[in-house]
Amino acid sequence: MSRRFMTLIVLMAALPTLAAARGDPPDNAIHLELRPRICTLAAKDAQCETRIQASWRSPHPESLCLVLLEHANVRRCWENIAEGTYTVELAFSDDLTFQLRDPARDQAVATEVLRVIREALRYRHKRREPWNIFS
Repeated sequence: MSRRFMTLIVLMAALPTLAAARGDPPDNAIHLELRPRICTLAAKDAQCETRIQASWRSPHPESLCLVLLEHANVRRCWENIAEGTYTVELAFSDDLTFQLRDPARDQAVATEVLRVIREALRYRHKRREPWNIFS
């Protein structure tokens, strides 16, 4: 075998290890996705007011509950299905943590955070006096 072919074989064998090291979830993992993922507050805004869509999917049917850690009243459960979607309108000023939990084992199987980013006030400081050719 050629050297190129051997290198290709070694790289293909290492791909699953590289994906795991990079933090990619394995193919049999439960995926949780939020939309939007970020809320940007302008300097004048006190809180985000938006519709949040949380969707999940699993390679096989699951019984799971979606909970919002910062709001105990936000909870949606599904029984023996492979995917689900939940939409909620919320007003919030800090990050929100969504967890997909297995109620039978009382453990989180997926977690996503909706980040709040505050726009920084932009001050322009003059570093020097502007020059003038007439002075």
